[in-house]
Amino acid sequence: MADKLTPQQEMAVTSRGGKLLVSAAAGSGKTKVLVDRLLGFLTQTHDPANLDEFLIITYTKAAASELRGKIAKKLTEEIAQRPEETHLQRQMQRLFLTKISTVHGFCSDLLREYAYKLDIAADFRVADENECREIRETVLEGLLDRAYETAGDDPDFRAFVDTQGVGRSDRQVPEIIEKVYDSAHCHLNPEAWLDKCLTDADAEGIGDVGETVWGQYLIRNLQEYLDCQIAVLRQCAESADNCPGLEKPAVTLRDAMYQLEQLRACTIWDDIVAKRELRFGSLRFPTKDNPDPELTDRIKAAWLACKEGLKKKLSGFSNDSEQVLTDLHQTAAAQRGLVALVRQFDRDYTAAKRSRRVLDFGDLEHKTLDLLLGKSRSQPTAAAREIGRRYREIMVDEYQDSNGVQDAIFEALTREKQNCFMVGDVKQSIYQFRLADPGIFLEKYEKYAPAQQAEPGQGRKILLSHNFRSGAEVIDAVNDVFHTCMRPKVGGLTYGEAEELREGIPHTPLEAAVELHVIETRDDQYPEEAAFVAERIVRLLREGTPVRDGDSLRPVCPEDIVILLRSPGSGGGYFQKALEARGIRCASGGGTDLLQTEEIGTLRSFLQIVWNPRQDIPLVSTLASPIFGFTADELAEIRSARKKGAFYDALLLSDSPKVKTFLNTLDRLRREARMNPLTALLENCFALTRLDSVYAAMPGGEAKTANIQTFYQLAADFENGNLKDLGQFLDFLDAMEEKGLISAASSPAGCVTIMSIHKSKGLEFPVVFLSNLSRRFNTESQCAQILCDRDLGMGLSVADSENRVRYSSIAKRAIAAKMAAESLSEELRVLYVAMTRARDRLIMTYAEKNPGKIIQNIALRQDFDGGELLCREAARPGQWVLLAAVRHTEAGALHALGGRPGETKLGDHPWVIRVSDAPESEDAVGKEMDTRPAMPDGVEQALQEALSFQYAYDAATRAPSKQTATNRKGRAKDEEAAEDTQAPKFPTRDFRRPSFLTESRGGKAYGSAIHAVLQYLRYENCGSEDDVKAEIARLVSQKFITEEQGKLADSGKIAAFFDTEIGRKLRAGCSCLREFKFSILDDGSHYGDGLEGEQVLLQGVVDCALLEKDGIVVLDFKTDHVTESTVAAAAERYRLQVQTYAEALSRIYEMPVKAKYLYFFQLGRFVEV
Repeated sequence: MADKLTPQQEMAVTSRGGKLLVSAAAGSGKTKVLVDRLLGFLTQTHDPANLDEFLIITYTKAAASELRGKIAKKLTEEIAQRPEETHLQRQMQRLFLTKISTVHGFCSDLLREYAYKLDIAADFRVADENECREIRETVLEGLLDRAYETAGDDPDFRAFVDTQGVGRSDRQVPEIIEKVYDSAHCHLNPEAWLDKCLTDADAEGIGDVGETVWGQYLIRNLQEYLDCQIAVLRQCAESADNCPGLEKPAVTLRDAMYQLEQLRACTIWDDIVAKRELRFGSLRFPTKDNPDPELTDRIKAAWLACKEGLKKKLSGFSNDSEQVLTDLHQTAAAQRGLVALVRQFDRDYTAAKRSRRVLDFGDLEHKTLDLLLGKSRSQPTAAAREIGRRYREIMVDEYQDSNGVQDAIFEALTREKQNCFMVGDVKQSIYQFRLADPGIFLEKYEKYAPAQQAEPGQGRKILLSHNFRSGAEVIDAVNDVFHTCMRPKVGGLTYGEAEELREGIPHTPLEAAVELHVIETRDDQYPEEAAFVAERIVRLLREGTPVRDGDSLRPVCPEDIVILLRSPGSGGGYFQKALEARGIRCASGGGTDLLQTEEIGTLRSFLQIVWNPRQDIPLVSTLASPIFGFTADELAEIRSARKKGAFYDALLLSDSPKVKTFLNTLDRLRREARMNPLTALLENCFALTRLDSVYAAMPGGEAKTANIQTFYQLAADFENGNLKDLGQFLDFLDAMEEKGLISAASSPAGCVTIMSIHKSKGLEFPVVFLSNLSRRFNTESQCAQILCDRDLGMGLSVADSENRVRYSSIAKRAIAAKMAAESLSEELRVLYVAMTRARDRLIMTYAEKNPGKIIQNIALRQDFDGGELLCREAARPGQWVLLAAVRHTEAGALHALGGRPGETKLGDHPWVIRVSDAPESEDAVGKEMDTRPAMPDGVEQALQEALSFQYAYDAATRAPSKQTATNRKGRAKDEEAAEDTQAPKFPTRDFRRPSFLTESRGGKAYGSAIHAVLQYLRYENCGSEDDVKAEIARLVSQKFITEEQGKLADSGKIAAFFDTEIGRKLRAGCSCLREFKFSILDDGSHYGDGLEGEQVLLQGVVDCALLEKDGIVVLDFKTDHVTESTVAAAAERYRLQVQTYAEALSRIYEMPVKAKYLYFFQLGRFVEV
């Protein structure tokens, strides 16, 4: 970013005199502001500060380390400019005394310092996740064993397991206990939260559901929804009033609006129940002489959505207060039983940790609160005041991801001095699953005054909106989407002028930098969308699409590209497969399950049989792995010796030396497993089997090696937790696999990255593919057996034993509704994070079988509600993108599917918006470039001798197994595509000089130049001869073609081609193939007598083919010197060749070929064949 600060940044650096909240938008340089602010304190004339007078809290250890490095760099620069400043020089020594850490690291240090005040061991250690999991499982098992033993005397426990357990087992009971325990510990006082849950569930003295916290929430939620629908109906009625001939529909609309207003005025639950049966009239429009059919369609769509939405929303108000409260009381006993279990678990878990002298992360926070606020959690203690006075300022990075406990810690330390600097972006708060609370940031954002208007000592806020990462094209697209969709009820705040991104520094303009592709799929969307994305990446790389490199442009490279997915675990494999099928290397940027990788699967299977060899699946998997290499025939032969029983018993009966070697290895490792720790066992396993070396030698070996090292470190961490047993480790892996908690290592650079959006936060990429936009939001958490909320407490299901059904209590329904709203806001923030990762190009894909239905709903309804209801109803992130896209004038393809909205706009940077059919996921793909080294000395003579060898039975070898299409009318390029086709026998002679080294400007060189240029041209940029010349110059400068080829290519003839009907189609962006290589099996009778029934592999390269909905158009370019009198004969020579191309494409794409053309550049004309 630029060195000069913006006015807003300057204010954030220099503002003093109270708590300061900096809302730093994506790419706005928040770290620079934090560092410059810190240096400002050190260099101020009056009372310059020391570095160790600051406490800086970061979100991760890596971020803390990076920040320390940036402070050191900035400090070094300042010292170089002011060598006489001894105060600054002393700060370099103090830098490593400065407290820069995560909140847990800070809490850990405090607790060790004040351990004597808290009755904890000063030498405690912090248990990692693995050890905590093992302790919890042990404690829960003992807790439930005792609970079941005394169940006869505990009706509350019986009520809990009988009504809240799932199925025939109580497998979910431990998960429920843990869930409530974790939810309680998100609060300053967990015991007080549990008490409130019990009090609320009793509902003593309450006669109307509206008096409960859950009824109040649901009524308020209904009123907000009714406000939206009333506004829609009012706009519909006003539009109808203004259209002569629609007076009757206007009356019906106003009557419906009146009924909703009456319902909106109700604040008592039973009143709402009484008025929930709405009596809307029939909305009828003129069938003939309709004055405005488009307006009619929009009103109909809004009316239908209104009725459907109200039906769903009011279904939650079907029971009166008496029934609802009766249901709630039925859950009270179960809730008491659950709370008792949670409290006992808390005591037992604490005792177990104390016996090991360990604390978990929750303990660090709550013990620190005990130190700073005491058990009452009301006023800062003397220790809090003492600690707070140490710091000139407390700086909190990524403040939007704080939770209530952490914020209370910051508040306790800064209450006296009001010296807290908080920086973050609530629009990027995407860690709700880690219990982050964006409401804390939002509360201050709404409460604090702008810094220019704040009184001394008053909390103030500053907004940083200049983005120094992305180009104007991406920034405009982000603003477009979030101006449309982000509002208080969806996202947490209004995305207004103050919140929108602004270009921080001018970038080199790029054309078509933002793309939206709506893909109509046939079946499963994932493989078809992945194939489309892979093909688009192939085109980007092949065409040398420019990306920014400082102040200039350069062709895009694979490592510039990232594919962002909401959940790579459910779709990432398809994208990886599609890329690899096209010869493009790809890397995992996180999110892939380590245990699902091939190398770790093999290693895990081997460890399973080391523990117990009588497990058939792991045993056979190990034997068939690349480590031991048993074939299917060998395994079948082993099994035939003993067809029943364990496969291991059959293995023991085998006399095969290969089997004996395997058994010796296995026996040795089994003995060592009983004596050695895990890490030693793994080291011996690698030494005996060379497993790590085998996988390192495979394609993607660096990534596989990194995964094996990650697995080894996982075992080492497990071992450090005093858990050394192999069986326990395997059980731990099973548990982690079920929860998907172990991610594979990142792959090396130099390839396209596939990454989860969460993993991408804080990163930037020149080209971002944002895919799976049609994937439905995950609402599984809202359907859990028991739900918890920081404000609404706990919600259980009501068990109707008579009818054997469960249904949600009022508490659970309210919590589920709140979770749905919060989840929707988080999903919009996730979309914001994803879109703002793009630096130069943003390519979004939405794949669905019938996208027209959703697009039509958006296009017809958005004019009336301003998108409010459409934003709230979104079930996929792509619906938000489409809501913004349909308003663009360039969205003609979307308008064709769903209709044009009433208002459209033309932005400063138009998007490329296309609707496309999905490509076949198994499309034929090209081969990787041959990068073999040059031929060593002496090899040429040996090859000549080998090629001149005459086989004694030569006649038997004459039938070809492979052929090229141009064997029927040859062309050198097709022979290159079939480089391994059976070669004819040559007499001894010198090898010909390669064509790329010849200096001749003859016909072949001219033809090669024309074909090379047509392969790499950007067709859309070929509107004139000057445009073609510019494109050829680009291809030469970017090394796609040689300078010689650029001179040979006739720009005038090429421009003339693009001025034909087919050429104009190609310029318009129709789906086409260029230099398409294929390989198919063909009948041998086409290639010689006596080969009927034989199969011959036919290979070739199609110059160009247009894939249209009603068939394929095959096009073959010819540069022959022909005249009007000889062109027919020339076309006849090529007829069989083009026919071969047509047959191949028809078979591959399962589409008819509707036309076949030769285009002769010499004459500038097509000849149909």
